[in-house]
Amino acid sequence: QWYQRRVRGSPTHSNLKLNTSEGGEVLASSVILSFNSPVIDHMTTSLHMTSVDMLEFGEAAVRLFVDAAYSGTAEGITRDTFRDINKIASVFEMAWLVEKCAEYFTEVVESVKTPSYADLLYLFEEAGFVFEKLKIKDFLNLTIKKIEMLRWKQEFIDEYLKNADRLSTQKLDMVIELAGTEVHCVVQTLTNQLSELLKVQGSSLPLSHEYLLDNSDLYLCTKSDKVLFQQLFDVLRGLPDEKMRWTLDLYRKSTEQSLASAAVSEVNQSSSTKIPRCNTITNLYHNLDMTMTFDQLLDWVNSSEEVTNLLMAIEAVWAWNRYRHDHGYQAQHFRVDTSVLHKKLPGIAERRGWPLLPPEFHRYTYKVKLHDSKNQDITPDIWQNYSVTNGEECRYVVVDCVDILCTKPLSLLSKDAKLTFRFKHPSVTSCNLPGECGFILKTVPSNAALWNLKLCTEEEDYQNEPVHFHDSIRAESMHVFFRRVWCGMAYFLPISWLGWLQTGDVAKRNEWEKKFVIQGTSRFEVLYELDAPSKT
Repeated sequence: QWYQRRVRGSPTHSNLKLNTSEGGEVLASSVILSFNSPVIDHMTTSLHMTSVDMLEFGEAAVRLFVDAAYSGTAEGITRDTFRDINKIASVFEMAWLVEKCAEYFTEVVESVKTPSYADLLYLFEEAGFVFEKLKIKDFLNLTIKKIEMLRWKQEFIDEYLKNADRLSTQKLDMVIELAGTEVHCVVQTLTNQLSELLKVQGSSLPLSHEYLLDNSDLYLCTKSDKVLFQQLFDVLRGLPDEKMRWTLDLYRKSTEQSLASAAVSEVNQSSSTKIPRCNTITNLYHNLDMTMTFDQLLDWVNSSEEVTNLLMAIEAVWAWNRYRHDHGYQAQHFRVDTSVLHKKLPGIAERRGWPLLPPEFHRYTYKVKLHDSKNQDITPDIWQNYSVTNGEECRYVVVDCVDILCTKPLSLLSKDAKLTFRFKHPSVTSCNLPGECGFILKTVPSNAALWNLKLCTEEEDYQNEPVHFHDSIRAESMHVFFRRVWCGMAYFLPISWLGWLQTGDVAKRNEWEKKFVIQGTSRFEVLYELDAPSKT
């Protein structure tokens, strides 16, 4: 405390200026902040910066951050300052303060003893902000458990969706996650709202409602409340004619599984119940917490539900390493310890049941940045440890995109485009259809994400196309990546973990795209898992 009082505000010791929003500034000791934050240590010690822009944070939050660094306590956190101080602590890697913020949020959650929309809305919004900006889901899980414990799920969803048209798709996804298997909670709210809305002549279906219905598992509603399910579609019959095709598709998607499940149940009460088709390619545009240390990264890969196969785990290491190197981290903060990687990753793969990659991966070059800032080619170690050799049985095949030699893959994914693949699934033993067996992936540009890819499954999608589709092809069995050819060498370039690229920030996209220096046969490829376990 004495040191804090004497040093804070001293013109001699306060040699670092922190620029805040609205033109404010806070002076602090670079020594004390560097002791607490490796990021600030890098900025001041290596880059010799005397001023740090913290322009998205208010002066009060920045002062609280400085006070915490000086005092070693976080006593000043309030509901009003939590959001900023938690983000500052995460961005500047002040680990102990991040932990204190988590403790504060848990205390706020535990303090809510009776249902209160204002209290639960605060928790839901703050948890959503942390998940969106920092990709930490713990706070959201705590909030959902609290709402469930209070038995107030339906009431909260009713109130929260009153302004559904103002919610981002990420917020709508949070509502779907809150509903969980109780999809009828969302259906009840939407049915009530639409029944009132469509009384007004000429009203159309709000995009938010369409998104919620498209992405909710309505089959669960048919199981829990068939009457409500029918009421929903009775209301949807009042939509304009141009939405009738969508309504029919939605109904068919919702009831197909019900019919299939009933048929399977009569034949066999085992676990072979059909899983509903999901046409979205799931591995694209995930975010990755670039503030993690290398050990934390591997621990996260070991437990994260977002990492679904061995290739995604390897991609995460590459993206983390490349991002931290390119964004000015000190050498020790972006270094990949290959001995630790090769010791831990095989065990993680075995524990999570990830099969080895196919032998084609031996032809791809895989480089990471080490502490001397030079590329190190760790290709032999990577693929020797994590892929099968020729002749060994493998659950994967690599499928090349045949019709597009792409020079700007990220730009392509952010506009309307099609990617065509020739591929005959082993389950197709004979086929007399015109053209070749295969599939088409279609980009779905969106304001909510930089890109999206969906598997085309309808007959009209394949008219006048060189390939035709078989229903045995599943989107959940696909993992999309990009192969770059440079100077006769094939470079493996992951695109799974580019969530840090903002939708409207073309400059960031172009900066990343420079890494995709193209020659000849550079193209998208699909890692396809044969006989893949069903993924929900």
